[in-house]
Parts: sequence; C-alpha cells; structure tokens
Amino acid sequence: MKNKTKNILTALAFCAVSGGLLAFNAYAVPNIATLTQTNPHAPQSFAASATQEKPAITLASSKVPVLNVEEKVPVSTVKDELERTMTAEEMQQIYNYVDNSKNEFLKANRQMSAQEGKRRQALEDRYVYDGVRPQNKLPLKPGISSFYFDMSKDIWIYPDRELTDEELLQHIDWNYRVDFALSKRYQNQQPDAKDIGKEEAMAKARESVSKLFDADISKMKASAAFNKFGPEQKGEWLVHFQPYRALTLDANGSAYMMYDVMIDALSGTVVDTTIFNSAYKKTPITSEMNKQIRQDPSWIEAAKNVVLKKQGETRAIQKSTIIQDQAYDKRGVVAVSIELKDGSSYTVELRYPEKTLRCLIYDPAASGK
Repeated sequence: MKNKTKNILTALAFCAVSGGLLAFNAYAVPNIATLTQTNPHAPQSFAASATQEKPAITLASSKVPVLNVEEKVPVSTVKDELERTMTAEEMQQIYNYVDNSKNEFLKANRQMSAQEGKRRQALEDRYVYDGVRPQNKLPLKPGISSFYFDMSKDIWIYPDRELTDEELLQHIDWNYRVDFALSKRYQNQQPDAKDIGKEEAMAKARESVSKLFDADISKMKASAAFNKFGPEQKGEWLVHFQPYRALTLDANGSAYMMYDVMIDALSGTVVDTTIFNSAYKKTPITSEMNKQIRQDPSWIEAAKNVVLKKQGETRAIQKSTIIQDQAYDKRGVVAVSIELKDGSSYTVELRYPEKTLRCLIYDPAASGK
C-alpha cells in the first residue's frame, strides 16, 4: 500500500510540475499518465524514486533558503482557453486515439536531445503562464510536415535536426489538449463527509513541511489531490509544493526544493512528508560503509531527534533500529525504524553521509492495539 501511494505521489508531482490539466484524474485510470507524458526531462517528485537529493537543511538550526520567485503569483489561463476553444470533434478524436492505443509508453523515432528538452521546459512555462501559443496545431499524420504525431501508428516523428520553438510549442499544446479532454472524461474522486477537506489537508501539509524542514513555502505553488485506495476505499490526500516556473529552473540548472505530503483523509494524520532537492547528488552506501553505519549510534540519535524534536512526538519510544535493505544502500539513504510503545512507528530516512532528513513516514498502530 505504501509503495502504491508513494508512486502516485510521483505522478502527482509530474502533473503539477508540467502544469498538466489532467490534474489528478490520471491516478484512477490505468496507463493514462503514460499516454499523456512525453517530456522525459520534466522534474518529478522523488517520493518513491531512486534518484536522491541533498536537502539544504541540517538537523541543527540552519534553514532552507527562501526561493526567489515573482512577487506576483503567476496565473495560468490554459484550462479556461481550452474550455472555450476545443470542439467536440477534437475531443472525440482524442478519445478515439486513447481508446485504441496499445502502447503503455509513447514511442518516437528518436529521443529529444538534452538541449531540446531544456528548451521545451522553458517554453512550457511560457505556454502556461505567459500565453505563448504555437501558430499552427500539431500535424497528426504524415505528409504535412517533417515533425508530426502519427495517430494511426501511435508514434512521434521528429526531424533529423533540432526541433524549432514552433514545433516544441505544438508538442506542448497537443499534450495539454489531451490532458484537458481526458479531464472531462474521468471524474475526480471526492472525499466523504467523514473525511477532512482540501483546505484542512493543505494546512496540515504546510505545517508538516514547516516543522520538519524549517521551510518557507508561502510563495510556492500548492497542489492537492484526493484518491481512494484498496478494497476499503481508504481516502488519502496528496499535497505537493513546488516553486512557480519549476520547469524553467530545471532547464537552467537552478537548484530548487519540492515537497510531497500524504495525509490519511479519515484521521487527518500526516503519514508521509518528503523533500526533493534538484541539486542533490546521492552517495551510494557500500558494504563497508554499511558496517560502519550499524556501529555508529549517531544515526539512531539523529533519527530520534527528528521524531522527538522536529515532529514533536511525546509518546514513549520502545525500540530504534537501522533497517537493513540494499535498496536504501543504493539510494544513499540510512533508514531508521522508530517503534513506539503503543504499536505505531516512524521510518526516518536520512541522507548519507550528511544525516539530513529526506523523508518521514508514519505508520499508526493497528486497530485494537
């Protein structure tokens, strides 16, 4: 269950960063996200990723720097524009394409170059926030242009040269049209009367990020999605914070932070808070390093410091152990399990060798304990 929900956080962050109008509908529909995602260079949430980041925090007193963003929050008018201009014929064309597609992932005759990817990122932010549009729509069959999407064969055809800005804008525009059409077909899941609402979930997410990472997120873009999982249809809120124009920051190689927070909708309990730092370079843990870590009590103390001082936990700790898992070693993470006497527990993920917090996961006690 944890892995599934953390994978959805990854999808949430991609949609938020890319500005996708699918918003949060794709999570309930198999393969939709992979059908509509075409930019391999877009920054993503790393809540469930093997790529690692170096948070600009310590467990002492330093704070994440406040990001320099526009004083005036940028506003996107893409959804309103597509609402006015997309015809029923265009919508049905997209539905037919999606329904008939047999590919789990989009294909292309070549990969975009790194430079094309960076230009596309910068242009997407301009498309979303500045109203920049292509002069013509994307060709959807061969014979019109050397750049087109062949709907009949479900493949992108790129010319043997760098894509122009006009072609990249057509690429972006098509994906937003697909996202918009699908957002009309699939309805968002809604919280039940017993679940906390969106505003309360976002408030809890802001509080968690602030206390765990000492981060000022007041000028960051916040996105929230509600989903139900499993046979019991358990509700969870997924909240994502990122700087505005994050694609441009990524294209320029500028460091920035993002945060993902998962909240149990019924109890209102924050169960996962994760930081992503675009500039972090992981240090995989070797077997020799692993032996040294297990003999070093400072890792346990650092994890307890997070739970007791950062999280503010007041319940008694029963047991603290370093989790042995090669997956953590490959990711450059030391994971510490903190078990409480009432049966609940925390998993504290710390970066190696800095002992900086990457992620705090809370697992409540089973019913009846």
